[in-house]
Amino acid sequence: MDTSVVYADLNLARTQEPQCELPPSLSPDTRRCPRWHRLALKFGCACLILLVLTVIGLGVLVLSLLQKPSVEESIVDVQKNRTNTTDCSAKLECPKDWLSHRDKCFHLSQVSKHWKESLADCDGKGATLLFIQDQEELRSLQDSIKEKDYSFWIGLNYTLTDKNWKWINGSTLNSDVLKITGDTEKDSCATISRDKVTSESCDSDNFWICQKELKHESMCNDS
Repeated sequence: MDTSVVYADLNLARTQEPQCELPPSLSPDTRRCPRWHRLALKFGCACLILLVLTVIGLGVLVLSLLQKPSVEESIVDVQKNRTNTTDCSAKLECPKDWLSHRDKCFHLSQVSKHWKESLADCDGKGATLLFIQDQEELRSLQDSIKEKDYSFWIGLNYTLTDKNWKWINGSTLNSDVLKITGDTEKDSCATISRDKVTSESCDSDNFWICQKELKHESMCNDS
Protein backbone atom coordinates (compact mmCIF):
# COMPACT_ATOMS: atom_id res chain seq x y z
CA MET A 1 0.00 0.00 0.00
CA ASP A 2 1.39 3.20 -1.03
CA THR A 3 1.63 5.78 1.65
CA SER A 4 0.84 9.22 0.39
CA VAL A 5 2.29 12.21 2.19
CA VAL A 6 0.21 15.25 1.97
CA TYR A 7 1.80 18.55 2.85
CA ALA A 8 -0.49 21.30 3.87
CA ASP A 9 0.63 24.87 4.23
CA LEU A 10 -1.41 26.20 7.11
CA ASN A 11 -1.24 29.93 7.64
CA LEU A 12 -2.84 30.40 11.07
CA ALA A 13 -3.51 33.88 12.21
CA ARG A 14 -1.63 34.82 15.35
CA THR A 15 -3.80 35.36 18.30
CA GLN A 16 -3.23 38.90 19.51
CA GLU A 17 -2.61 39.38 23.25
CA PRO A 18 -5.27 41.47 25.05
CA GLN A 19 -4.19 45.04 25.85
CA CYS A 20 -5.01 46.94 29.04
CA GLU A 21 -7.44 49.72 28.45
CA LEU A 22 -6.78 53.06 30.14
CA PRO A 23 -9.60 54.63 32.07
CA PRO A 24 -11.56 56.91 29.84
CA SER A 25 -10.87 59.88 32.15
CA LEU A 26 -7.09 59.58 31.79
CA SER A 27 -5.07 60.27 28.72
CA PRO A 28 -2.77 57.57 27.49
CA ASP A 29 0.27 59.61 28.63
CA THR A 30 -0.98 59.78 32.19
CA ARG A 31 0.55 57.35 34.66
CA ARG A 32 -0.89 56.65 38.11
CA CYS A 33 1.39 57.09 41.21
CA PRO A 34 1.89 53.98 43.22
CA ARG A 35 -0.25 53.75 46.35
CA TRP A 36 2.71 53.90 48.74
CA HIS A 37 3.66 57.27 47.26
CA ARG A 38 0.30 58.70 48.27
CA LEU A 39 0.58 57.25 51.77
CA ALA A 40 4.06 58.72 52.16
CA LEU A 41 2.78 62.15 51.08
CA LYS A 42 -0.06 62.07 53.62
CA PHE A 43 2.29 60.94 56.37
CA GLY A 44 4.74 63.73 55.52
CA CYS A 45 1.96 66.36 55.72
CA ALA A 46 0.81 65.03 59.10
CA CYS A 47 4.38 65.15 60.42
CA LEU A 48 4.78 68.73 59.17
CA ILE A 49 1.58 69.86 60.94
CA LEU A 50 2.68 68.10 64.14
CA LEU A 51 6.07 69.82 63.91
CA VAL A 52 4.47 73.26 63.52
CA LEU A 53 2.20 72.66 66.52
CA THR A 54 5.20 71.48 68.57
CA VAL A 55 7.15 74.64 67.70
CA ILE A 56 4.17 76.85 68.69
CA GLY A 57 3.77 74.99 71.98
CA LEU A 58 7.46 75.35 72.79
CA GLY A 59 7.27 79.08 72.03
CA VAL A 60 4.34 79.55 74.42
CA LEU A 61 6.18 77.57 77.11
CA VAL A 62 9.32 79.66 76.74
CA LEU A 63 7.31 82.90 76.99
CA SER A 64 5.53 81.69 80.11
CA LEU A 65 8.87 80.74 81.71
CA LEU A 66 10.30 84.16 80.87
CA GLN A 67 7.29 85.94 82.37
CA LYS A 68 7.18 83.81 85.55
CA PRO A 69 10.07 85.62 87.30
CA SER A 70 8.36 88.98 86.66
CA VAL A 71 5.14 87.69 88.19
CA GLU A 72 7.02 86.31 91.19
CA GLU A 73 8.85 89.63 91.63
CA SER A 74 5.51 91.46 91.52
CA ILE A 75 4.11 89.15 94.21
CA VAL A 76 7.19 89.74 96.35
CA ASP A 77 6.82 93.51 95.90
CA VAL A 78 3.15 93.35 96.93
CA GLN A 79 4.05 91.32 100.02
CA LYS A 80 6.79 93.82 100.91
CA ASN A 81 4.35 96.69 100.51
CA ARG A 82 1.88 94.92 102.77
CA THR A 83 4.61 94.37 105.32
CA ASN A 84 5.65 98.00 105.10
CA THR A 85 2.04 99.10 105.47
CA THR A 86 1.74 96.95 108.57
CA ASP A 87 5.02 98.20 110.00
CA CYS A 88 4.27 101.82 109.10
CA SER A 89 1.06 102.69 110.87
CA ALA A 90 -0.35 106.15 111.27
CA LYS A 91 -0.41 107.12 114.92
CA LEU A 92 -3.00 109.64 116.07
CA GLU A 93 -1.44 111.88 118.66
CA CYS A 94 -2.54 115.05 120.42
CA PRO A 95 -0.07 117.70 121.60
CA LYS A 96 1.15 117.53 125.15
CA ASP A 97 -1.42 118.57 127.78
CA TRP A 98 -4.28 118.13 125.30
CA LEU A 99 -7.12 115.63 125.73
CA SER A 100 -8.25 113.38 122.89
CA HIS A 101 -11.71 112.19 121.94
CA ARG A 102 -12.54 110.51 118.63
CA ASP A 103 -10.78 112.61 115.97
CA LYS A 104 -10.27 115.74 118.08
CA CYS A 105 -7.84 117.16 120.60
CA PHE A 106 -9.07 119.42 123.40
CA HIS A 107 -7.24 121.94 125.55
CA LEU A 108 -8.65 123.37 128.81
CA SER A 109 -7.34 126.82 129.65
CA GLN A 110 -5.78 127.56 133.02
CA VAL A 111 -6.91 131.20 133.15
CA SER A 112 -10.15 133.06 132.48
CA LYS A 113 -10.77 135.74 129.84
CA HIS A 114 -13.51 137.36 127.77
CA TRP A 115 -15.02 135.31 124.94
CA LYS A 116 -13.19 137.20 122.15
CA GLU A 117 -9.88 136.89 124.00
CA SER A 118 -10.51 133.17 124.34
CA LEU A 119 -11.19 132.98 120.62
CA ALA A 120 -7.88 134.72 119.86
CA ASP A 121 -5.97 132.41 122.22
CA CYS A 122 -7.26 129.28 120.46
CA ASP A 123 -6.43 130.80 117.10
CA GLY A 124 -2.86 131.37 118.29
CA LYS A 125 -2.62 127.65 119.13
CA GLY A 126 -3.71 126.67 115.62
CA ALA A 127 -7.10 125.67 116.99
CA THR A 128 -10.64 127.04 117.45
CA LEU A 129 -13.04 127.39 120.32
CA LEU A 130 -14.92 124.16 120.97
CA PHE A 131 -17.55 122.84 118.53
CA ILE A 132 -19.86 120.19 119.94
CA GLN A 133 -21.02 117.74 117.28
CA ASP A 134 -23.50 115.57 119.16
CA GLN A 135 -24.82 114.43 122.52
CA GLU A 136 -22.11 111.79 122.89
CA GLU A 137 -19.36 114.39 122.54
CA LEU A 138 -21.18 116.68 125.00
CA ARG A 139 -21.34 113.93 127.63
CA SER A 140 -17.66 113.09 127.14
CA LEU A 141 -16.61 116.71 127.62
CA GLN A 142 -18.80 117.14 130.66
CA ASP A 143 -17.21 114.02 132.16
CA SER A 144 -13.79 115.59 131.55
CA ILE A 145 -14.70 118.77 133.46
CA LYS A 146 -16.95 117.27 136.14
CA GLU A 147 -14.32 117.98 138.81
CA LYS A 148 -14.24 121.65 137.80
CA ASP A 149 -16.50 124.17 139.54
CA TYR A 150 -16.36 126.73 136.77
CA SER A 151 -17.60 127.17 133.21
CA PHE A 152 -15.76 127.15 129.86
CA TRP A 153 -16.38 129.26 126.79
CA ILE A 154 -17.25 127.34 123.61
CA GLY A 155 -17.40 128.54 120.02
CA LEU A 156 -21.07 129.50 120.11
CA ASN A 157 -22.61 132.99 120.30
CA TYR A 158 -25.96 134.65 119.75
CA THR A 159 -26.29 136.87 116.68
CA LEU A 160 -28.85 139.63 117.07
CA THR A 161 -29.36 140.08 113.33
CA ASP A 162 -30.38 136.44 112.79
CA LYS A 163 -31.69 135.97 116.33
CA ASN A 164 -30.07 132.55 116.36
CA TRP A 165 -27.28 130.79 118.15
CA LYS A 166 -24.47 130.17 115.69
CA TRP A 167 -21.15 128.42 115.82
CA ILE A 168 -18.10 130.49 114.86
CA ASN A 169 -17.96 128.69 111.48
CA GLY A 170 -21.35 130.21 110.62
CA SER A 171 -23.51 127.10 111.11
CA THR A 172 -26.72 127.38 113.12
CA LEU A 173 -27.02 125.51 116.40
CA ASN A 174 -28.98 122.26 116.31
CA SER A 175 -31.29 122.39 119.32
CA ASP A 176 -31.23 118.59 119.52
CA VAL A 177 -27.54 118.72 120.41
CA LEU A 178 -27.52 121.54 122.98
CA LYS A 179 -30.17 123.03 125.22
CA ILE A 180 -29.04 126.48 126.35
CA THR A 181 -30.26 127.87 129.64
CA GLY A 182 -30.21 131.48 130.83
CA ASP A 183 -31.22 134.77 129.23
CA THR A 184 -30.38 135.35 125.61
CA GLU A 185 -29.45 138.96 124.97
CA LYS A 186 -27.23 141.00 122.71
CA ASP A 187 -23.61 139.85 122.90
CA SER A 188 -24.49 136.52 124.51
CA CYS A 189 -22.04 133.65 124.31
CA ALA A 190 -22.33 130.05 125.48
CA THR A 191 -20.43 128.31 128.25
CA ILE A 192 -20.32 124.64 129.17
CA SER A 193 -20.11 123.24 132.69
CA ARG A 194 -20.30 119.77 134.16
CA ASP A 195 -24.09 119.63 133.95
CA LYS A 196 -25.39 122.34 131.59
CA VAL A 197 -24.81 124.81 128.78
CA THR A 198 -25.48 128.43 129.76
CA SER A 199 -25.89 131.76 128.01
CA GLU A 200 -23.66 134.50 129.45
CA SER A 201 -22.46 137.94 128.47
CA CYS A 202 -19.49 137.68 126.11
CA ASP A 203 -17.68 140.25 128.29
CA SER A 204 -17.70 137.91 131.28
CA ASP A 205 -14.54 136.18 132.38
CA ASN A 206 -14.53 132.42 131.92
CA PHE A 207 -12.14 129.64 131.16
CA TRP A 208 -12.37 128.13 127.66
CA ILE A 209 -11.84 124.97 125.63
CA CYS A 210 -9.88 124.90 122.38
CA GLN A 211 -10.08 122.08 119.86
CA LYS A 212 -8.05 120.90 116.88
CA GLU A 213 -7.90 117.85 114.63
CA LEU A 214 -5.74 114.93 115.70
CA LYS A 215 -2.19 115.09 114.34
CA HIS A 216 -1.29 112.14 112.10
CA GLU A 217 2.27 110.90 112.65
CA SER A 218 3.77 108.03 110.66
CA MET A 219 5.34 105.39 112.93
CA CYS A 220 7.57 103.10 110.82
CA ASN A 221 9.84 100.23 111.86
CA ASP A 222 13.27 100.48 110.20
CA SER A 223 13.97 96.78 110.61
